[in-house]
Amino acid sequence: MSEDTLGSAPPPPEPPVRPPTPVTRKWHGPSLVWLVPIVALAVGVALLIRAVLSTGPQVTIDFHSANGLRPGKTEVRYKEVVVGRVEAVTLSEKRDHVQATVRLDRSVSNIAVEDTRFWVVRPRIDTAGVSGIETLFSGAYIGVDAGESTKQKRHFTGLENPPFVLRGEPGRGFVLRTEDLGSLDVGSPILYKRNRVGRVVGYNLDPLIDELSVQIFIEAPYDKLVNSQTRFWNASGVEVSLNSSGLKVDTQTLASVISGGISFERPQGTQGLPPASDGSRFKLFADRKSALAPPDGPPLRVRMVFDQSVRGLDIDAPVDFLGIEIGVIRAIRLDYDGKRKRFPVEVEAEIYPTRLGAVRDSMRQEGDDDKRRDTTLLQRLVQNGLRAQARTGNLLTGQMYVALDFPGKVQKAELDTSTAIPAIPTVPGTLADVQPQIAEIVAKVNKVPFDEIGRNLNETLAQANQAISQLRPEAQASLAEVRRTLQSVQETLQRADRSLFDPAAPIQRNAEQTMQDLQRAAQSLRVLTDYLQRHPESLLRGKPDDAKIPASPERR
Repeated sequence: MSEDTLGSAPPPPEPPVRPPTPVTRKWHGPSLVWLVPIVALAVGVALLIRAVLSTGPQVTIDFHSANGLRPGKTEVRYKEVVVGRVEAVTLSEKRDHVQATVRLDRSVSNIAVEDTRFWVVRPRIDTAGVSGIETLFSGAYIGVDAGESTKQKRHFTGLENPPFVLRGEPGRGFVLRTEDLGSLDVGSPILYKRNRVGRVVGYNLDPLIDELSVQIFIEAPYDKLVNSQTRFWNASGVEVSLNSSGLKVDTQTLASVISGGISFERPQGTQGLPPASDGSRFKLFADRKSALAPPDGPPLRVRMVFDQSVRGLDIDAPVDFLGIEIGVIRAIRLDYDGKRKRFPVEVEAEIYPTRLGAVRDSMRQEGDDDKRRDTTLLQRLVQNGLRAQARTGNLLTGQMYVALDFPGKVQKAELDTSTAIPAIPTVPGTLADVQPQIAEIVAKVNKVPFDEIGRNLNETLAQANQAISQLRPEAQASLAEVRRTLQSVQETLQRADRSLFDPAAPIQRNAEQTMQDLQRAAQSLRVLTDYLQRHPESLLRGKPDDAKIPASPERR
């Protein structure tokens, strides 16, 4: 132990350290423990508000059937973009249709207006073609054609078929007026040069004017092909006509043959006209010929009374003037003439004087009444010999037409204007001219007493047989002798033929040998004559000896 340690007093113990007195603050509000649920509540409210704000309106759509509709799965598409979904499908109270409850997205809540259209897209094959094939794999969905109205609506009636024209689809619609719809139907194609450029979207009958209005839609840019002079005609099916002009077959595409169709074309010289406005009205002609025909102007009704049969002359048969078709037959009536006790046939036709062209302009008189001027023109033509004549246009079919011609020598006549419809004088047709001649020939042939001639001929033959049977025995013996003589002459001629003309006959062989001897004698005489010409002295001295033949070298 050290001195420091022993001498010093132990240090006094340190006073105990007292812990600091906590400073407490007094909280008068709620406990912070509640902050967590409050924050959670705020987040929930925010999510709820967000969900409410992002949820679109709920609409109900009535459909005839729930085929293809699945709650929670069936989508609602606008331009192939999903804008909603079917939440429920229920039956109506009367169970005559179903109601689909659809929840639309908030972003497209403005499409729930009164002119919006809904339909179920399913696979379809109709006159408009094949559509909705993709739904075979993806399932049916509800298509939407958004309306343009500003009035909100929550209950709709769905379409059974897709609309043929969607709002905003590029193109223009037109209206065609016609008296006969033919085989046209909604969806029938509109053709231009046999290419499909549009479709029929509807039609309705106006009972006030007894006329059909056909609504068509032509897609852009083909709608620019339609101008104020465009002509439309019905191109449905196959057109087969057998008339005085012969057999004619006309058709368009196969689709138009099956479902009907409409074709249109612009007349020559009208291609530069501005396009027709949307909703313009046109006339739908029956065929291309009538559609592209030049404007006929107002028709002039005329009558023609024929004293002959007009079998083969039908309604709509042509009326031509020197080969140019200027009208058409509209009515054929049978009349009775009490004075002559005949049954003439009255034919009523419509002729179009404008088809006469320059002839009409050069021969018409001045004036403001076109109908009166045309009547006067017709009267002048009749005074110059114009007559109506029923002619056969086709010998195979017997179809007839009416020709306005100048047949030549005819009696003077005037245009009958005693009635409202002027009557053109007529002359018999060509066939009618031939028929009396044939009848006259037949009458003359009938006058020939063929029966009497036959009876006389029979009597003559009978008398000849009787005369032959009554010949005397000497005459009959003479005839038998003549027969035998003739047989003998025939046998003699046969023998002469075998002796004289047969190549193996002796006369033939001797004659041939003699001719050969004469030929050889002539040749010898010719040789002698030649020798005497060269050696005339031989006549006095005789023929000299022949020259000696020189010996051969071996024999020398």
